[in-house]
Amino acid sequence: MIKLILKFLAGVLSVPIAFAVTMAFYNNILMIKELSGSLDLFLWGIASYVVLHLLFYKPTYLYCLGHEAVHAGMAWVFGGKIKSFKVSEEGGSVATDKSNIVIELSPYFIPIYAIVISVIYFVVSSSYNINSSLFVFLIGFTLALHMVSTIEVMKIRQPDIMKSGYFFSITMVYILNIAVISVMFSLLFPAFSLKKFFLDSWLTSKQAYVAVVRQLFF
Repeated sequence: MIKLILKFLAGVLSVPIAFAVTMAFYNNILMIKELSGSLDLFLWGIASYVVLHLLFYKPTYLYCLGHEAVHAGMAWVFGGKIKSFKVSEEGGSVATDKSNIVIELSPYFIPIYAIVISVIYFVVSSSYNINSSLFVFLIGFTLALHMVSTIEVMKIRQPDIMKSGYFFSITMVYILNIAVISVMFSLLFPAFSLKKFFLDSWLTSKQAYVAVVRQLFF
């Protein structure tokens, strides 16, 4: 019980970091000239998926496919062999001869479809002059798909992860997702500075903590 309380407090204390990485990510996207003119579509993409998921349709199979594909891919990266790969509307599973904490947790912090969309855009735009609006929308849409579906999976199907505390787990997964996609963007777009992203995250987090401390104690 004490551990869960401490984890919850750690999750609360991590909220400023979650806010900071979000602002740092958004502000650094502004530096990418190919995308800066259509950033509102990023937010529309997120909102569109949330509405779709809550009111109309949950793409469970699509999420499970990506989730298990990341499991399998990371196992392969670590030298493992894939013995079986199963995906259905009810869930999925991957059997490998290799397992570690990175392999087990990677599907929760690697937004695979957002990464795929980004790579496709980079490859196509390197040869053709295309409009970035659809790409930005799809990045927001697929990132929301990953985050919302991951939250549901962590809450309902993954009691082992929930031992760390729901709020703490969600906060950490969110921060790691933004960090991972920022690393990817830094590789795809030279204007996206990973150093600036982490520096902005640090400064914004620091300002938030200082402001909270001053409100509470001064």
